[in-house]
Amino acid sequence: MKFATIKPNDLAIVKNDTLIPVGESLSREGALPKQATMLDLIARYDSVKGQLENIATKGAGTRIDAKLLKPPVENPTKIWAAAGNYKRGSEGLGDARGRGNAAKTSPEELLENIFLKPPSSIVGPGGNIVIPKNADSIFPELELCVVIGKKARHVSKAQAFDAIFGYTIMLDVTARGYGLSKNLSGTRNVRKGFESFSPIGPWITTKDEIPNPDNLWMKLWINGELKQSAKTDAMINNIATLVSFLSDVTTFYPGDLITTGNPDSPEFQEKLKPGDVLKAEIEGIGAMSLGVAKEQ
Repeated sequence: MKFATIKPNDLAIVKNDTLIPVGESLSREGALPKQATMLDLIARYDSVKGQLENIATKGAGTRIDAKLLKPPVENPTKIWAAAGNYKRGSEGLGDARGRGNAAKTSPEELLENIFLKPPSSIVGPGGNIVIPKNADSIFPELELCVVIGKKARHVSKAQAFDAIFGYTIMLDVTARGYGLSKNLSGTRNVRKGFESFSPIGPWITTKDEIPNPDNLWMKLWINGELKQSAKTDAMINNIATLVSFLSDVTTFYPGDLITTGNPDSPEFQEKLKPGDVLKAEIEGIGAMSLGVAKEQ
């Protein structure tokens, strides 16, 4: 199933080209709290799954309108973001490995380079990536984002998918030229933590609909021109490895996010400017559009 957060304050099943509201009806039945969020739905999913399937079969929907969509997860407790997690080594757009020099860092070291992004950096479909006043070298990085489904700690690789609810799209936006420091790894949290630097959406696809998330095409267009195209099977540390490693660092909670890395190295990414229009698409999930604006 696919689930969206919609305006002004509801949840919806995404079925074909329609949105079927479910939050208020499940609240009336006592299955979800009043004004339930996606975090509530994820945490109670196993107990309400049957009701959701029944609504999806019988419920009336309205045609999908991007203007109705909010970020599918608005307030996760944490966003983990992988760095340098693709094999790379290609110069060709569409090569599944990703473009740029092949990784020289060991998989184990790459796990230790994972960083945190603040939840306040989230923006939803149709929103704007806002270029800060004091930064102008802004680049988008298209990534598959894992949505955690339950409280979890010390999860083995074999158990990792039991902790996952589903998948969505995230752009890990970075202000590459920001600040005085030359320590790019040390300043990641700042350069990638500005407001609007974690666009997410358009909705969440549950894990049962994506049996092999390590084998999905990802594509990013800027102003109608294809700028990124690669496949998730070129990850160095796969999803199970990321989930297991991070579960030894912190406790996961429903709705926590892990964004899994961008295929292309910086020299193959495009600097954003006000007025740009982006379209991000991942196989099995869907597509979302975003604008670019300058902070006033």
